[in-house]
Amino acid sequence: STVETLGAVDASTGYLPELVIKNNRTIPEYGGGLCQVATTLFRATLNAGLKITERQNHSYRVSYYEPPVGLDSTIYGPHPDFKFRNDTPSYIFISAIQEGTKLTFELYGTKDGRTATISEPILFNPVDPPAPVYIETDTLYKGETKQIEKARSGISATVTYTVMRDGKEINKQTFRSKYKAWAAQYLVGTKEQPQPAT
Repeated sequence: STVETLGAVDASTGYLPELVIKNNRTIPEYGGGLCQVATTLFRATLNAGLKITERQNHSYRVSYYEPPVGLDSTIYGPHPDFKFRNDTPSYIFISAIQEGTKLTFELYGTKDGRTATISEPILFNPVDPPAPVYIETDTLYKGETKQIEKARSGISATVTYTVMRDGKEINKQTFRSKYKAWAAQYLVGTKEQPQPAT
């Protein structure tokens, strides 16, 4: 369990608020950004040929996880979580390396002859973004607008993951992802402009 391994995610453990997708909004909250950890670990375990036991895609497509479409993983404790199983006969050592804005996971273990292949994503059911949403607010002056959500197209994707050893298939999984179409959202000011001093 990635969530259990990370432990408490709050100010006391050194986290800062970052963007999370919650209740059809993208808002700052503790735990924002941890999906990069989950997505990077997901892809590392796929390359290692390990069995994935829990994974969920983001609500909408996130450009910096692409390409390819359909190989992202979101976490937000207690669920969704990202989990995998060490189905090799030996221990696995997981090393996480962070250099600036670059994150790398390295998995070390005893080779048992397995090889993993990841198919190209199959994309279907494209959906255009809904009409923009305008939300009145007294935090802006009349005539002012502020974009708080970007429009995103929706789509579904499937990716097939196959693990072979000695010419035999030992694991095959299909990861299905459905990304919502997302409306652009704008704040529209209702506050009266201050009157010039006379």
